[in-house]
Amino acid sequence: MLVAFLVAAFIVYVPTTTAECDLIEEAITLQCISPLVEYANADRYVLHPPLSEIDQMCHQFKEYKRCTTGIQPDCRRSRAPNVERMYEGMCEENFLRLVREELLCLTQLERDTKLRECFVNRTNTLRDEDPGHPSAGNLTYSSYECLITQTYIDCLLESNYKTCKEAVKLEMAMLSLLAYRNGSHCVLNTATPKKRPEPEKQLEQCDKRGNCKCRLNGYYYDKEKRKCIDVDECVTAESGCSQKCVNHPGSYECTCDPGYYRLASNNKTCIRNDKDPMWLFFAHGQSIWNISLSGGSFELQKAGLQKTAVLDVDIMERRIFYADVGSNSIERLDLDGTFPQTVQKYDVDGLEGIAVDWIGRNLYSLRKADVIVQTLTGKYRRALYKGVMRLPRAIAVHPARGLMFVTDWSSTAFIAAATMDGSSFKKIITERITWPNAVTVDIYADKIYWADAYNDVIEVAALDGSGRRTIISDSGTVPHVFALTVADDLLYWSDWTYRGLLRADKLSGDNVTVVAQTALLPYGLKIFHPSVQPHFPSLCDTLGCSQLCLLGPNRTAKCGCGEGYELHKNGNNCTSNCDSNHIECGGTEAKCVSMLYLCDGISHCQSHADETNCREFPPPNDDSSSPIIAPEWLLWKNFLTPSSHLELSRMSLILFVFQLTFPSLTCVASEFVDLFLANLSLR
Repeated sequence: MLVAFLVAAFIVYVPTTTAECDLIEEAITLQCISPLVEYANADRYVLHPPLSEIDQMCHQFKEYKRCTTGIQPDCRRSRAPNVERMYEGMCEENFLRLVREELLCLTQLERDTKLRECFVNRTNTLRDEDPGHPSAGNLTYSSYECLITQTYIDCLLESNYKTCKEAVKLEMAMLSLLAYRNGSHCVLNTATPKKRPEPEKQLEQCDKRGNCKCRLNGYYYDKEKRKCIDVDECVTAESGCSQKCVNHPGSYECTCDPGYYRLASNNKTCIRNDKDPMWLFFAHGQSIWNISLSGGSFELQKAGLQKTAVLDVDIMERRIFYADVGSNSIERLDLDGTFPQTVQKYDVDGLEGIAVDWIGRNLYSLRKADVIVQTLTGKYRRALYKGVMRLPRAIAVHPARGLMFVTDWSSTAFIAAATMDGSSFKKIITERITWPNAVTVDIYADKIYWADAYNDVIEVAALDGSGRRTIISDSGTVPHVFALTVADDLLYWSDWTYRGLLRADKLSGDNVTVVAQTALLPYGLKIFHPSVQPHFPSLCDTLGCSQLCLLGPNRTAKCGCGEGYELHKNGNNCTSNCDSNHIECGGTEAKCVSMLYLCDGISHCQSHADETNCREFPPPNDDSSSPIIAPEWLLWKNFLTPSSHLELSRMSLILFVFQLTFPSLTCVASEFVDLFLANLSLR
């Protein structure tokens, strides 16, 4: 009750002396402020509105100011004197930016049950010791209330959030803002209690021969610098941390996301709080199955498909998304067994990977040379990055960071990190990589894992590609990985040689286990459990985008438009950009398509308006091709249809003979390799 009293009092405190307000102005002001008062919910928040929902609150504050336009400022402030000052401080541009950068940590603080228990227990003790605590009838910002605020700060400082130091600072800045009200101010102690310094000891220990070592563990002796240097266990495998690792001089500390996990007694492993079972969905070519992680329970989820290799899940709406290249469609299926809904019925040929953005509510995909984004319904769609790929293979998203990761297995194979709003595309892995068939993101550890089906390895690195490390390197264990995913402390993958699903420890690669074997080649796989797609507030909740909302780095977001539209100057709405060089699709899809795409054999309109009433014409003479090699090239094309990756050795032999036959074309051999790979009938 005391906490609820303090939160509500700060927001709606009405002084005994008020400015002149007529009844209409007073009623309007109180009605306009009601959405902001809803954030004074002590059952959910402690002492102040939740910073993790700052974008929604600032949006409501804008609405409040718009709603009270025309009300006398003195009258408006008298009804809620602290609202404007508090929200203007919270929604100030620099503070807002800092909060967005720390949203994950702020969400952790707000969900931390131990922090809340600390505060509640201590405030209850204060109340018992001082029966004269403030009541709703006698509201002053007394020293007692200062003590309440200081109590929460003490709990914060003792919570030991070493990975969320900036978030703790923001919380204290907010509490300091609360502490100054109506001319009253209490001094808060926000300094972390310091331990008594111990006398310094020399770390180096040398014998008479000059051989030196370090006295303490966690250091190594640098001969050039002649001193002991701290070992950063967090950049190696030594820490053994399941999720986050914080390096300290001579030691380190492991932490877990408090929303879903807790730290085990070994102070390294993160244990999931709930006991809800995880399920593994995998594509099987003509069907989709789900299986328990023990491999003991199978269930057919969808049959009657033609060629389905890639899929993803949407935990929020309990759906799976999959691409059936054989039927040229992307569909979504409710897990309750209802009929599938079509997301896209064109331009699915050449599609190699899909990924659900569960926060921005978009579907990302790789097709030919482009990275494409569309709404989960498929209504709005656009190429986000054009011409950045040669032979795309896999994609994974990290909405909390506004990043996605894509792989390319051309002759210049790479893994790239790209922002989900289309602003940056950067190759982060380009060496010692050949067939990066699979990629996945460990969202809690901020790591990417990938599998190379040619080099027979599974590797891991930080989100920027640094700290690269091999997890498994064994052709007998990972002979031909197709897809990869991660959950808790385990990696799961599908393998063509084993024709099965396997798992192993994500940190060491130990305990490789066959979960299940399949009749046909196994393709894409995904884990279904709330912990793999945790929800957090984002700008997309308040931006009001009419078509696409695209997440960016540092918790930013911006509106975007589908093909045939352009963004209005207001930054939210989209307008059609049809001109004389375009045709309009018509129907419910009022978008424009360039005349260049008219009757090109590919439907760019859902209604197929761009492929209607097309006449058949004989192919034109192509004078651009070399008359010397054209006949021979027709013969060589017959050899370019290997049935799987396993026939690369055959293709390499063909390429060798090709180079002997056409020595003048050796300089463009890599292009022919890409053409060989592109003609694989199976990926």
